Formats: sequence, structure tokens, C-alpha cells
Amino acid sequence: MSKPKATGSPALALEIMLARDDLTRFVQQQARETAARVGFSYEACPDAPSTYQQLRGAYEESTANGTPLPISNLFCDTSIFFDPEDNVRFRFWHDVSHIEHGLSFGLADETELALWQLDQAEKYGFPKGSLPWTLLHHDFIGQIQLMALIGRFPIHQRRFVTDCIEYGYDHGLLEEIRRVPAPDAPAQTRSDTLVTS
Repeated sequence: MSKPKATGSPALALEIMLARDDLTRFVQQQARETAARVGFSYEACPDAPSTYQQLRGAYEESTANGTPLPISNLFCDTSIFFDPEDNVRFRFWHDVSHIEHGLSFGLADETELALWQLDQAEKYGFPKGSLPWTLLHHDFIGQIQLMALIGRFPIHQRRFVTDCIEYGYDHGLLEEIRRVPAPDAPAQTRSDTLVTS
């Protein structure tokens, strides 16, 4: 089975860029509101918690002392956001939401959290099926499905998500499944959806 032909539409490329800009503002707002609600912010670092237990411990420390929550800044260069720092902001909101909702890093809990975050995007003003909502869906749910199917996250997040838009979700997923990571590429232990992609 071959991949559907890409449209290469400049209009679609522009729409995706504008949607990414909208999503960046959304994530910035979610991070600000999260910091205001919990009473602490975040610190971007390469050695942030990578297990649910580690995250719970770090969250408890931040809650007790007001210290910033360590959030991974690894694998941020290819996210759907324009600035890697905005990917870290997303991860801050995502990690805090893990704790607030009592959801682990297991696939079922990650899916539940992704669906909740998509609901928040709808409440923000991205109707289900809109391009910003669809980009988030493909990013959140697509990464979880890839991990379940092949045990890894997208090699290049933005390319994966835009392939899903360009070719359709199922074909974009198949394209990513067929991609082979470079032999020297570092392994990702968590994703954006799981926080470290």
C-alpha cells in the first residue's frame, strides 16, 4: 500500500502555521494558569522526573517549598510549538495535570489525560475537528498509539503531526511506524504526551 500523494498546498502550510501559533498561545496560558493555581512554576532541565513516582515526589517538594517543578527540556526541538520553551510549558501543564487527576504514565491513564486536555482545548475555543484541535489530537493520541504499537514515540513530532494532517491520520501513523530511527539517535523514555518528547 502506498502513501497518498501529498497536496503540497501552500494554503494548508499557512493554515498549519497559524494553528501552531494559536496552540502556542493556548499552552502559554495553560502554563500561567497552572503556576498561579499550584503556587509554583517550573524549571527546564535534562534530568527531570521520568517516572510517575519521581514526579509525585518532585511535585510534593514543589508544593511544600514553592520551588520550581523540574520539567524535561529534552526532545523539544521538533514539537508542534514554535519555541522549545513552549513545549516545556506544555509539559509543565501536562505533568501537573497527571498529579491533580491521579493519572499514571500507563497508556490508559495517558489516554484519559490526553482526552481531558483536548476538552480543555475545546473550552478555550478550538472546536473539535478544527485545525488546532486536530493538531493536538494527532500529537497527543498519535504518540500514545505509537508507543502502544511499536514502543517508541515519533522520530520528529512536527513531521508526524503534519503528515497526519496532509495524508490523513491513519496514513500518517503508518508512515511514522515505517520510519527507522538513526542508529545513534538517543532514545526517548517519555513523550510530550508523556512529557519528555
